[in-house]
Amino acid sequence: MKPADELLLIPHEEGFRAWRAKGDQISQVDAEGRSWKNAGWVALPARSIVSVPMRIQGADGERRESAAQLELEAAGFGQETSDTHAFELQSLPIGEERDAPVTAVIQASALPESVLAAADHARFAPSVAFHELKPGEVLMWYEAGGLVIAIPNAKGSPLHCQGLSARALDADAASEVRCVLAALDLAGVLPELDSICISSSNEAEDIVPVSFENGLDLPVTVRRAGPPILPDRASRLVPAPIVQLRAERQQRRLVMMGVAAFTVVLIAALSAFALRVLVRERSLIAEQARLRGLESQLESIREARANWEDLRPALRPDLYPVETIFQLIQLLPPEGIRVTRFELKLDAFVIDGEASSLGHGIEFRDKLVAAPALSHWVWDVPQPTSLPDGRATFRAEAKPKSDAPLTEEGQEVTSL
Repeated sequence: MKPADELLLIPHEEGFRAWRAKGDQISQVDAEGRSWKNAGWVALPARSIVSVPMRIQGADGERRESAAQLELEAAGFGQETSDTHAFELQSLPIGEERDAPVTAVIQASALPESVLAAADHARFAPSVAFHELKPGEVLMWYEAGGLVIAIPNAKGSPLHCQGLSARALDADAASEVRCVLAALDLAGVLPELDSICISSSNEAEDIVPVSFENGLDLPVTVRRAGPPILPDRASRLVPAPIVQLRAERQQRRLVMMGVAAFTVVLIAALSAFALRVLVRERSLIAEQARLRGLESQLESIREARANWEDLRPALRPDLYPVETIFQLIQLLPPEGIRVTRFELKLDAFVIDGEASSLGHGIEFRDKLVAAPALSHWVWDVPQPTSLPDGRATFRAEAKPKSDAPLTEEGQEVTSL
């Protein structure tokens, strides 16, 4: 099925013309080069390619193309054939024998800027592919003011096409045609030819010049040039600027795909993070709401705890001031010690006294420090002081241990 509504850019007598293909109908487009856009097909002028017909014996498939490349390298075209887009070996039509002549087509020159600007997404093919060839008939036409000759093989497929240096149908053009046919005959690829046909849209050339016709061995006819035909397939020949443009576009596409993929991954990561933050925030809000609901219960618990702390001294009889006084009395000997000051506070315990001798004072100090009932105090008892009359005075101070619970603030007991 042929493509519909495509723009075709094909070289003619004065240069490139634009044609519009709609279904099976092809009509010329009245538009200048600067308005050409998005061409579907571009014909490579005969002068921009080099056609090299050859006969390769006993090879097929990839070996045929490799053999053709070796032949072209021997002919001085090694650099051109190294580029995939600058070299093509025209395949054999179905049904032809394996040793039939083949044609190597090499792209030699660039296209006009106006054509390249519209050929970004176009398919390319040699201009001969847009002309209808008949077996046994040499076809000639004009391209950019010069003559082009195309020789078909026995099946009507293009065997050779090239631009001639002649610009008019005269004896020089006839001589050049004979040279082309002689070269093909010398290469052993010249098919049987019956006539030469001139395809032209110029009404003044309906009659072939005698000088041209007399210089040839084949009869010459003139045929009015009709609309072009669409090729069966696209060629792999692509101009270097278009190849570079497509490679850059592909590179940009890959970069954009990479950026897009990175952006998607980044957005996904940020979305996952934002989702986690949202879930955590909602969890915190729910937990805060739950704690606010427990606030009344917590307040009652705090009050109960404070009450228990207030009651703690009452639950330990060993901290009662009366109990402390009783324990101190238990330490006093029957004689020899007199307490002159007894002071008990929340954070201090002070005892002043007199001993009948220094030995009694030291003995009482040792009992006071070692008393189990008073072990929750940290004692500081200096050496008793001797008086001139043999007596001794002593002072004992104590602080509560850090782990010892205290009684109600401000509690104080003083006794003599």
